[in-house]
Amino acid sequence: MDKDPKEQLLTGADMPPRPAPLRPAATLVLLRDGAADMEVLLLHRGRQLSAFAGCWVFPGGALDPVDGSAEGWESLPAVAKLTAVRELKEESGLDVHPDALVPLSRWTAPVIMPRRFDTWFFLARAPEARVRIDHGEIHDHRWASPRKALDDHRAGQMSLFPPTWVTLYHLTAFHGCDVALAAAGAHTPYHFAPRVVKQGPDMCFLYGGDQAYADLRIDQPGTRHRLWVRKDAWQYERSADQGPPLAHLAPLDTPAGLDDKEPGQNRRNNFQCH
Repeated sequence: MDKDPKEQLLTGADMPPRPAPLRPAATLVLLRDGAADMEVLLLHRGRQLSAFAGCWVFPGGALDPVDGSAEGWESLPAVAKLTAVRELKEESGLDVHPDALVPLSRWTAPVIMPRRFDTWFFLARAPEARVRIDHGEIHDHRWASPRKALDDHRAGQMSLFPPTWVTLYHLTAFHGCDVALAAAGAHTPYHFAPRVVKQGPDMCFLYGGDQAYADLRIDQPGTRHRLWVRKDAWQYERSADQGPPLAHLAPLDTPAGLDDKEPGQNRRNNFQCH
């Protein structure tokens, strides 16, 4: 059985004496129009790996010197696209031109993590070629709609980390590659820099715009932009005026498990994690 991502997160849940340095990285979310819905490519990482062991992830990895310099990484340098396409080729055998990549978001790992990455996420349309994995670092792959992936996560059949989960969650609103790529291309990439609060066995990942982001007082009223990682459920809470542009501009088609709220109320999702 794969190691629970929550267990991997909890290994670093106490504040380290000195935060680990951030390593530049890039991730590529490949999209294709499936028979019934838009699908994304997910890769299953080996259980023996030190990072994201046993989890399903989008293709991606750390900057390599062959890609270029990390200078100006926070400003989305062109080298980030080179990192993304190189990692895609190494992990899946697929080729995508860097110019085809659309910036989606930036994820900066919280200071509690023993290994930290500063990762640019990109969207791109998948090529026609077949996926070829090495069965070493990557053990398996699958194409699935974002909704199906979250349903499998809820059923305990797929282990995900928060950046993957949240990205899939936002993509559930899109049912075609063209619409998703156009929405991402029309806006500045959203920067997720989570702060984490432990509450008993649960973890609350706070994102920019949440009323508790500055003081970590998660029990106070106010705007919400957070992900609860609980034993029996992962719950994303976003007030109507918070979160990345994709969450607001998507043609809203409420995913399974998402409570429909009146305007101005928090929208909540109750996909489960095991």
